[in-house]
Amino acid sequence: MKEINKNSIGKKLTLVFLIVFAVVFIVNAFIYYNLNRAINQVDNVYSSNIQLNDLSENLEQVQSQLYQYLSTKSSDALESYYRYEQDYLDKLASLNIDIVNDANRLMEKNIYYMSATYLDITNQAIEAKRGRNVARYSEGHEESERIYDYIQTSINSLNTTTFLKNAYNYSVLRNILNYIMIFGIVSLSVVIILAIGWTVSMTRSITRPLVKLANAATEIARGNMEVDFPIVETGDEITAVAKACNKMIGSIRSYIEETRHNYERESRLLENELSMKSDLKEAQLKYLQAQINPHFLFNGLNAGAQLAMMEGAEKACMFIENMADFFRYNVRKMDNSTTLREELQLVDNYIYILNVRFAGEINYAKNIDERLINVEMPGMILQPIIENAVNHGIREMGGEGKIQLSVYGEQGDICIKVSDNGTGIEPATAGRIMQGEPVMSQSQRDSAGIGLDNVISRLKSYFEREDIFTITPLQNGTEVVIHLPKGRSGENRDKNTDM
Repeated sequence: MKEINKNSIGKKLTLVFLIVFAVVFIVNAFIYYNLNRAINQVDNVYSSNIQLNDLSENLEQVQSQLYQYLSTKSSDALESYYRYEQDYLDKLASLNIDIVNDANRLMEKNIYYMSATYLDITNQAIEAKRGRNVARYSEGHEESERIYDYIQTSINSLNTTTFLKNAYNYSVLRNILNYIMIFGIVSLSVVIILAIGWTVSMTRSITRPLVKLANAATEIARGNMEVDFPIVETGDEITAVAKACNKMIGSIRSYIEETRHNYERESRLLENELSMKSDLKEAQLKYLQAQINPHFLFNGLNAGAQLAMMEGAEKACMFIENMADFFRYNVRKMDNSTTLREELQLVDNYIYILNVRFAGEINYAKNIDERLINVEMPGMILQPIIENAVNHGIREMGGEGKIQLSVYGEQGDICIKVSDNGTGIEPATAGRIMQGEPVMSQSQRDSAGIGLDNVISRLKSYFEREDIFTITPLQNGTEVVIHLPKGRSGENRDKNTDM
């Protein structure tokens, strides 16, 4: 197989598609990554405010449950206190406790340590309540209230400062999102414009040579054979097509020139022919006489077969032998009786000749009962039927032609059935043929000059029987059945001498 050109049109178009797809994918991936990153930052902008709000609410719950327990000494209030205390401690863990040069971070540190002091005081108040030391838990409650207010004030102050800072960050992130969106739209627009420009350029590089080739082909179609196809070195199939077309045009010009010389030579020969008219007529007469003589025809065919065999042309030898057998049978059996066996052999010869002529277009199948083929019958019966099926059925269809020939016994008769898958026959035409009426002119008949009306007439006369031939139109094709009586046998019949 010839190697595909590396610069073929298909590969060029594939390369364009892959590059455009890759660029668009990279731009989209970049935009998606930055948008997702910016959105995550926006989502986290106010997370610190949310934490401070949760811390403040948790502290309020601790103070509320402390007051409930100190007032009622309820075990439920004490349990809630310890639960909220633990939650508050967990939230305090997120606050800064390091020394840093940042006011907000320092305020977080103060809140952390004040909260630790506050929780120590509240726990001491609870222990005093359990020990029924009224003065001590009252003092602890007052101290916790004071520190609680200070812590809440600090948390609110830190929350406000953080909110203002986060609001500014949110505004910056919104602007960044807008810039990313604008960048994405501009980038995609540029990529699309470049892709369209590249595609148009590639398309023009492909179509421009094709337009030139089409224009040259139009000029040639108008009869201007001096036009050459333009060679555009694109390195793809278009260049190969243009070179092949130029080679073809060169061959056509050579053929036209050769034809012109042959015509001039034939014209000169025709002039010489006029001067030899009388001699030519005499030669034609002798040639016709030689054609009429059967011995000359058969001897000539046999000589051709022997020559083909000597030269090793076995198929040509077989074809000539089949032709000789076919014509010998035509001359010998036209007015004589024969056997069904010989008729079947003639059909084999005829089908072989047709398949050689038409490259095996006819699918011929036989189903023969060998016990019935020695019956006597008129000569040249089956071949005209087969020829009629070929010429008026199979030749007029578009697909593969099929002919089925069967010989079988039925109710004391020997039946010969020939069916084909051709275009079929009109019922009215079939009726006229069975009545013995000719339905075609002499020029339309088969090569032997025998029509189906002639076949039917000879069969009826030979067997002295009317119901001997039927034609049945099929859905796809035609079926012919011949009914021969079993009374006659050709086993002991004298055979005529071959010519």
